[in-house]
Amino acid sequence: MKSLLTQEVRQGCAREEAAPLMVFVDCLGAGDTAHSFYELLLRRIMEELEGSDVSRATVDTFRDLHREVLRSTTDVAVRSLFASSMRELSRETRIRLVLILDEFDDVFRTLPPWPFRQLRVLRDKFGAQLCYIAATSRHLERLRSDPDTYEFRELFHPYTWILCPLCEEDIRRFITYLAQTRGMVLDEERISLASELSGGHPGLLTHVCRILSTWELGQFLQREAIVDELDKDPTIQKECRRLWDELEQEEQDGLLALVRGGEAALDAEPRRALRAKGLVVTREDGRLTVFAPIFEQFVRSELTRRRGVPSRGIRWYEETGQIWVDDREVTLELSEPQRKLVRLLCQKVGAVCTKDEIAQAVWPEAKGDVFDAAIYELVKRVRKKVEPDWKDPRYIVTVPGEGYRLQMPE
Repeated sequence: MKSLLTQEVRQGCAREEAAPLMVFVDCLGAGDTAHSFYELLLRRIMEELEGSDVSRATVDTFRDLHREVLRSTTDVAVRSLFASSMRELSRETRIRLVLILDEFDDVFRTLPPWPFRQLRVLRDKFGAQLCYIAATSRHLERLRSDPDTYEFRELFHPYTWILCPLCEEDIRRFITYLAQTRGMVLDEERISLASELSGGHPGLLTHVCRILSTWELGQFLQREAIVDELDKDPTIQKECRRLWDELEQEEQDGLLALVRGGEAALDAEPRRALRAKGLVVTREDGRLTVFAPIFEQFVRSELTRRRGVPSRGIRWYEETGQIWVDDREVTLELSEPQRKLVRLLCQKVGAVCTKDEIAQAVWPEAKGDVFDAAIYELVKRVRKKVEPDWKDPRYIVTVPGEGYRLQMPE
């Protein structure tokens, strides 16, 4: 996404000699409230305006509005201030604002609908002067399907682009970029090997190139040995895990079926979805396989791990951050505070987690000023997502007068 900020892209988007104001917003810093999301948007726009050629008066007005947002205590006031800031910016007729919303998944899935409804209203009002680019690991409808956000999602329906692994030409261009910016020395053998083993996935390609540039390849007699050695590298494992976690459940199941039983075990719908994302390819011998040997090795390890993992109860995996309930992953269904609560309960499984411990783990910045009602509401929301019947919980049980305990099934 950050490549959209290059001068080449800006000039390609220019109209009547004026390049758009490209504002990159890392939504991981948006917090878990609409207020913090609005504040982040305004702060990033203000930072970009500081280095642009807009009038000083516009920059000063924008800074004042941002200060008002910081001081505001109600969502209604914040929404009004955000709208005022956009109106102020629209007076600079030479500016077209492009908001690049990276890591947008959690923000879109967990925040109330008002910010997204307002973003749609502003787009309708200002037209081409205001554009949005949202980067997510899943289609917006998979993240959220409520009617209140439909009109925002509708903006993206005709313009959704699935990023697939790089083609051979782009792989070589990317490797050249890595060599220039990171000082890697790669001969033709290493370039071909990196291309094959990574399957063109940029993250995997980066790590494979880094590792291969330091190896003496003569020590490996077979490609399988190289794959096995790469599989031990923690950065490779982390990148494979990140890619795996971004897949839909049916896509994960499809890959597991493929490595377990071959193409005949893969149903038509997951096959279509995996092909659309470039995650499976047909080899020269006609076999359908996982797009990259490194990732195929990871999928096989995941298949082995699942066979040995109990399928009941709430489980948190420290090495990956994943949260499972019975045989279903719920990591992305939980907000960050909810994930913190589950992590604490899993770390003390079978023991009582006091309300003070929960407050410290979930809201450390509050320094103890957390009401019991807030903890009760947090637990209730988690139960609604992980319990078969949240009103009669079997996993997260209340210990009267003390706190809560995670109970595993017999």
